Amino acid sequence: MSVSSNAAAVQRLWAFLRREPLVHFMLLGALLFAGSALRQSAERETIVVDRATIDALVRQQGEILGRPPSDQERALLVQGIVDDAVLLREAYKRGLEQDAVVERHLVQKMRFILGEEVAEPSEAELRAHLQAESERYRSPPTVTLDQVFYADPDAVPDGLLGKLQDGTDFRGLGDRLFMLGPTLARYSVVDLTDLLGADLARRIFELPPGAWQGPFRSAEGVHLIRVVSRHPARVPAFEDVVEWLRQDWRHARQQELIGAQLAALRERYRIVVEAGEAAQ
Repeated sequence: MSVSSNAAAVQRLWAFLRREPLVHFMLLGALLFAGSALRQSAERETIVVDRATIDALVRQQGEILGRPPSDQERALLVQGIVDDAVLLREAYKRGLEQDAVVERHLVQKMRFILGEEVAEPSEAELRAHLQAESERYRSPPTVTLDQVFYADPDAVPDGLLGKLQDGTDFRGLGDRLFMLGPTLARYSVVDLTDLLGADLARRIFELPPGAWQGPFRSAEGVHLIRVVSRHPARVPAFEDVVEWLRQDWRHARQQELIGAQLAALRERYRIVVEAGEAAQ
């Protein structure tokens, strides 16, 4: 075939392609696909894994392993950092930060950040706090009591109360109640309620001290009880509650600091509270 005939064939093919709409559509699609690919490539986000982060993780991993991480282990650490960063960005793109659980966690995190600058209290401040809030730390009234307990009511010996009143040694009698000994020292009504039930706890606090009383029934069995002494409510010694005081003091100062900083932050926003009836 001559050169002139080849040129004529190419011209006829080009004339056909220019007139064919399907060819135009395919060319346009190809151009759009190429343009989209180039645009996506140009718009790819950059994730930078800085050296300080890598060094910190390598050091932490070395402390766990007791040796420097291998090259493969280092590569896995870096890959983990990259994967976490990718997943975090994708989560934001999908609006997952608007999830109620995530939002609650972020609010709690912000409260922690706003209140983390509270200084440690001095002893004088803690003592002043105890004096100002003494009623809060006042211990409730308590009793110390002796008891003889039988899990099986039928196992209680006849005439046991009289023998106890006559001075029989009670320490080797009966069963153990929850592995407790025969003497319960400084139990509050709440403590006895948890142990014996509300009715018996209340009756014990009404008993006169010094004499054996009973038998009394509880869900656990049968009890013969002697109130040894009563202890009135009291404010504990500073040394006994110093850690409790420190925690309470810090919490109170944190709430004050958070409240003050929240008031300043609210000034940055125009807040609209819609009026309406409260949900029933």
